[in-house]
Amino acid sequence: MARTLRDGFLASAERFADREALTVGADRLTYRELLTLARRVAATLDAHAPPQEGKLTAVFGHRHPSTFGGILGALLRGHGYVPLNPAFPIDRTRAMLQRSRCGCVVVDPTAIDQIDELLEGAERDLVVLVPDAEDVSAHAAKHERHTFLGASDLAPAERCELGEASPDEVAYLLFTSGSTGRPKGVMVGHRNVTAFVDYMVERYAISEEDRFSNTFDLTFDLSVFDMFCAWERGACLCVPTAAQKMFPGKYVKKEALTVWFSVPSTGVLMSRLKMLKPGSYESLRWALFCGEALPAEKQGRWVERAED
Repeated sequence: MARTLRDGFLASAERFADREALTVGADRLTYRELLTLARRVAATLDAHAPPQEGKLTAVFGHRHPSTFGGILGALLRGHGYVPLNPAFPIDRTRAMLQRSRCGCVVVDPTAIDQIDELLEGAERDLVVLVPDAEDVSAHAAKHERHTFLGASDLAPAERCELGEASPDEVAYLLFTSGSTGRPKGVMVGHRNVTAFVDYMVERYAISEEDRFSNTFDLTFDLSVFDMFCAWERGACLCVPTAAQKMFPGKYVKKEALTVWFSVPSTGVLMSRLKMLKPGSYESLRWALFCGEALPAEKQGRWVERAED
């Protein structure tokens, strides 16, 4: 039966409501809590959405619970999500927002300081939701064209109604790096990504006992594996802070990760820092690498670690 990207998360939230769904630094959310956040985001945006809005919602943030709540909130609306990275040059991010033609933007605390620059010269009136901000009046005064919403404006989760979503519609829109010119938007449909998720959770025998790393930026498509393969089966997505990413071995042990996924250079760094001693990571079931060449010698070190 054809389905959409949100369906796996919703099923897990029903089956495993009190299991951890997300850890971001010191923040830990159960499936019930993450679903509540996503439903509040979705209900709030639906209540204030601009006329003739399209079916994409932007999420401007990085490694914060509200970032993931925004992604899931977009999907609950029946929208695809468009991740915007506050680490990118603001002119590039503004161009992405304009080209996606989103009517609503969810902004987390990691990106709020850039919101004034982002809105400079905006071509359309936007609804800007900052779920963690108690007071958005200063931003609203600067940008009278746009509607700013903060924590006090969040609607109750009970008001959320699932928006219609077809398997053939867009699940997410990512932009290329633009290294050879203007960044290009790449739209991925629900049918395509759910087929990928279905295959991967079977291939790696994912269960609710698993704990996934999330080392990739949300603007990199490998993050989709982390999020939705975890949430498809009731597993936990573990998002390291910038400081924790500097010591990946410690993070694997601290969070008892079972599925590690990163670029090979992270594995090379761990080898150089002598973090791949046999028996180092007893919790790990899988160590996956993608995005760069993986030196055979370093791959061998991981195999030795796994065979101890």
